[in-house]
Amino acid sequence: MQTEQYLPRVIALITHLHTPQSPSRMARIVQQVIPDYQNRTQLEIVETSVTQLLDKGRELESRGDVDMIICSGATADYLRRYLSTTILSIRMGEYDLIRAIDLAKARATKVGILTFQNTHPELEAMASLFTVDIRQATYTSFEEARQQIRLLMNDGYGVIVGSSTAVEVAEEAGAQGVLALNADAVRRTLDDALAICRSRALALIQQQRLNAVLRNLTDGVIAIDANGVVQSLNPKMASLLGVSSEWAHERHIAEILPDLSIAQVLSSGETEESRLIKAGGKTLAANISPIIDNGKTDGAIITCQETNVIQRADRRIRAQARPRQFTARYRFEQILGDAPGFREMLRLAQGYAQTDSTVLITGESGTGKELLAQSLHNASPRQPGPFVAINCAAFPESLLESELFGYEEGAFTGSRKGGKIGLIETAHTGSLFLDEIGDMPVSLQTRLLRVLQEREVLRLGASEPTPVDIRVIAATHCDLRERIKDGRFREDLYYRLNILRLAVPPLRERPQDIATLARAILQKLPRHPQAKGFDQQLQNLMPWLLKHRWPGNIRELENIIERAALSGRELNDRQASGTLHTLFPELFEDAQVQNPAAGAQASGVDLRSFGKATEVAHVRQVVDACNGDMDEAARRLGISRTTLWRRLRAGPDR
Repeated sequence: MQTEQYLPRVIALITHLHTPQSPSRMARIVQQVIPDYQNRTQLEIVETSVTQLLDKGRELESRGDVDMIICSGATADYLRRYLSTTILSIRMGEYDLIRAIDLAKARATKVGILTFQNTHPELEAMASLFTVDIRQATYTSFEEARQQIRLLMNDGYGVIVGSSTAVEVAEEAGAQGVLALNADAVRRTLDDALAICRSRALALIQQQRLNAVLRNLTDGVIAIDANGVVQSLNPKMASLLGVSSEWAHERHIAEILPDLSIAQVLSSGETEESRLIKAGGKTLAANISPIIDNGKTDGAIITCQETNVIQRADRRIRAQARPRQFTARYRFEQILGDAPGFREMLRLAQGYAQTDSTVLITGESGTGKELLAQSLHNASPRQPGPFVAINCAAFPESLLESELFGYEEGAFTGSRKGGKIGLIETAHTGSLFLDEIGDMPVSLQTRLLRVLQEREVLRLGASEPTPVDIRVIAATHCDLRERIKDGRFREDLYYRLNILRLAVPPLRERPQDIATLARAILQKLPRHPQAKGFDQQLQNLMPWLLKHRWPGNIRELENIIERAALSGRELNDRQASGTLHTLFPELFEDAQVQNPAAGAQASGVDLRSFGKATEVAHVRQVVDACNGDMDEAARRLGISRTTLWRRLRAGPDR
């Protein structure tokens, strides 16, 4: 409904001692102003008697189309006690009374002025200006009006100025009456009535819009007054609480949300946020904001959300803000190796993946610690979440702090507008992999310890911490106990990290896995033309690979295999030891590599890695290393016991 098309309905209710047969003087005055308001209001005149006043008022209100009633002061005071419709008094101003006195002086030298409840001090101040003697009197009821008129008449005041009711009472008592209310008084009252109606119409439109907003809010909202009594609540809140809006209206908030105390907010006028409460069988996060009116707390607004809704929204926001690179690619089934110690380590890791406890991975550089960390994440319930890896040795201390913990806008010179989320927060609901943890600066170790203890992050420049749900996996090639002795690593952080421990064996302790790893590495390499036939060439290189100490572990093996694949022609000649020295000098740095064939002794390398010419010799070496245990020798060689016997029988001594 548009306010400019809305014509409020106003009733001019005129009260008499007896209902008149024709329009009264007051009714005729109101009729004079109706044309002035023809396009602004629907004005209706209703006259009634004192005895029928209440019934008539209730009848008008029951119609449901009356916006305002205007009447004299005594009538308005009476009806306000029984009706909810807005009632305005047609107020007599000083100028109205002066004009009435001017009319009355032609009839008498003594004029009584009878008004409802209050006198007009301004008339007393101007008494010397009048050519008549005036006396003011007040009344609060019709009976009191009669008494005051008798007193005035007894003192010689034969002319009475007042409202239409007062004039009628005076004339009934034998005095002369002069009506003080005039067209100007009616106009002023109508202008006030229309202003109130317009204000109400605008407020109604605003309320309708607000109600539409509240109905569509995903948060539950309750408004309470200064006494804690519910004034309104939206459908979402009614749904959260399992009650109806009608039932909750005008009830005390303690009856609806018994776990929620509002006393502190109402007394202090300060907002309280994120308070967890139980209501309607649900866990809700409640915010309480005071309503301040003229500097005083006049109530509060309570907003509630289900905690699981907040958590889902938080996960969506973090997931959308998370860069795509924070994913884990490797799984346990991709990790190759049959060495007993290595398989035992993997068995432990697969069990650890099902827990949320912190894991510390130790091992030399190049042993695949991050591959193991990614596999832990992908085998855990946190797999849908992010896997965030950071190398603690790769950043300067100042940069590492901001990268790990994030910062607020303006935290330091050059900080990004809007701040930045840290990598710890980015790992929320997932896993945080801290590689080379032993190289983290001591100053940051203290802050990391708090993250592990409290599971919350304080950004640089922030005053409030942010809770995080993360699983921490740390890795190091250092001896952390030695670093503790040197003062380069906190002992309390060490014990926080060293809950579950995985020690990745170096490649030199896994010689039986070298052939398997070499073939897997070769398959991943681009098919270079020179790599044709490299499988056979690898067999010629294998004795040197078995004896090497592998200080770079699998990373070093990858380098050598790629180099070998690109140098296929030079490796065709098995006797080209000079060429081997030139291509692979690191394989000959160990003085023990004088007899490459000895490197296979007791190594347990898969038999399929060797050519036919060396098979029997290698088989006997392994059997000797196993002290004649044929089952163990067959297991190390990767063949059955029957095949082992067949190889031994095929030897030159047969």
